[in-house]
Amino acid sequence: MSSNIKPKTPAKEAPNEPFKRAVTGCLRAIARQPELEIAFAAERPGMAGGKARLPEPPRKLTAADAAIVRGHADAIALRMACHDNAIHRRLLPGSQQGRAVFEAIEQARVEAIGARRMQGVAKNLEAMLDDKFHRGKFDEVTDRADAPIEEALAMLVRERLTGQAPPPAARRIVELWRSWIEGRAGRDLDRLEDMIEDQRRFGDAVHDLLDSLDMGDDRSKEDEEDSDESNEEGRQDEKGEDGESAESEDSQRMSLEEADAATEDLPDSAAEATDAPTADMPDDSEMGDSESAAEPWRPRQGAKNEPRGPDYKPFVTRFDEIIAAEDLCEPEELERLRGYLDKQLAHLQGVVARLANRLQRRLMAQQNRSWEFDLEEGLLDPARLSRIIIDPMHPLSFKREKDTDFRDTVVTLLLDNSGSMRGRPITVAATCADILARTLERCGVKVEILGFTTRAWKGGQSREAWLAANKPANPGRLNDLRHIIYKSADAPWRRARRHLGLMMREGLLKENIDGEALDWAHKRLLARTEQRRILMMISDGAPVDDSTLSVNAGNYLERHLRWVIEDIQERSPVELIAIGIGHDVTRYYRRAVTIVDAEELGGAMIEKLAELFDEKTKSEPVRRPLRRLHA
Repeated sequence: MSSNIKPKTPAKEAPNEPFKRAVTGCLRAIARQPELEIAFAAERPGMAGGKARLPEPPRKLTAADAAIVRGHADAIALRMACHDNAIHRRLLPGSQQGRAVFEAIEQARVEAIGARRMQGVAKNLEAMLDDKFHRGKFDEVTDRADAPIEEALAMLVRERLTGQAPPPAARRIVELWRSWIEGRAGRDLDRLEDMIEDQRRFGDAVHDLLDSLDMGDDRSKEDEEDSDESNEEGRQDEKGEDGESAESEDSQRMSLEEADAATEDLPDSAAEATDAPTADMPDDSEMGDSESAAEPWRPRQGAKNEPRGPDYKPFVTRFDEIIAAEDLCEPEELERLRGYLDKQLAHLQGVVARLANRLQRRLMAQQNRSWEFDLEEGLLDPARLSRIIIDPMHPLSFKREKDTDFRDTVVTLLLDNSGSMRGRPITVAATCADILARTLERCGVKVEILGFTTRAWKGGQSREAWLAANKPANPGRLNDLRHIIYKSADAPWRRARRHLGLMMREGLLKENIDGEALDWAHKRLLARTEQRRILMMISDGAPVDDSTLSVNAGNYLERHLRWVIEDIQERSPVELIAIGIGHDVTRYYRRAVTIVDAEELGGAMIEKLAELFDEKTKSEPVRRPLRRLHA
């Protein structure tokens, strides 16, 4: 008997699978990690949890598409091959802006090592960087305030180390900063090429560069604390070319030479037609030492007799701005950024949406109508009229609707838009705020979404005004505030939805002056007519503004923040909650929670709001410290 069962044919692989295998093999070869796990996804490329993440290539590749994906792979591999996390941790500056510059220059160093030795890698990195700056709209920047100085410095360092001009899309921001940087630190830039193979010496030279740009730290105290370690390192450095430094250089050289040979046999897959990958260049904090790069800097505690809130003042306020999100970006750009936000966190939306639905059910249950029955007065209860038929002497039964304890409510979400939130934290915060706003709106609760940052790094026009006034002592806050309204309380969610995409815009996130932002959001809530007003602050660190802290007490901004918090908690009808991402906010706020990972943010926001709305929670003392969440 013949069989009609046909043998199974093997599944046909996607057209881009050979290319992905080639890129995977090349990345492992350069990184010298044959077992490295590599994933392709429509997310920000970089290193996470010991795994490399690359952008998903289109099914039909053009030569430009292939070069961009390869450039991301080469950047990750070179970081792994030529970067020592322990040295990086010791050299990392303390200030937020100093860290950003140091990270960007270190990435430029490791990429330059590969570009100088392998021509193909140089072309791939060029394509990747040009795509990164083009997607960030840096080729349209006309003002220094919108041009991140760390990106300009990284491109100038790359130019010195490789001799390559900045990519076309980066040339505008480089030219905006070139004369200012080279006028102050041109000699420091020229020294870097001789130290490119020695990460420790290179890092020290970068600190000198930061000092020339007024971004450096006072390293004398650190040197005293680490004197034993420094002396040991000094003895090792004295060995010269015969010592450990030379061995490190030889090992890096051998690594890249072996990788170069290993890549000769890899297939070259740059072929056919359409879409480019959507992921941007990884944050340095993702690609490098995540422990140090992601940790927010905190000002040192000062003496108790330093100025508190009433003594706090801005030097000038005429350069500050309160601006709607739609006025900072073109509508088409907002749509593109919103699409990018949705694509990055499609998996997170499901998790947060389920939590939000749980909150919605709890809120709707509190709004359900309820009645009291068998009363002597009120509305006649028709359901109990049958009693009169059975017993004409039975009294009439009345009912009355209970008053609901659910009050008219408005919630303000105040989001930290500082540079340390760049990457995953700001993306998660934007998505959670979006889902929470939509959920509360369905429950009849109005939601306002606000953000705070500064208009410029290093003080902007406020600092220029201070310099023009001959640098008076104790000038107070010395930067231009930017307070952003993403969604007003009266605006429907559907109309404000795309505005949250603005947080994905390169160059938006700068410094954070929390005290004035909290005071601004609080005053907006006090002007509302709702019976119940809730203010939720979401931040990942203490207030930081290098320009202000360089000419005032070290905890000037922090003491003002504490004073504003105390004023709200002691004397205001507004209920204040804080969520810290990797930062202990319980030392500032009475009602606070700290989360370790940004992925926990959605659950923390919803849990804390649910507790506020819960009648059992309301029956307890209003101002009680909340338990701390752990990963």
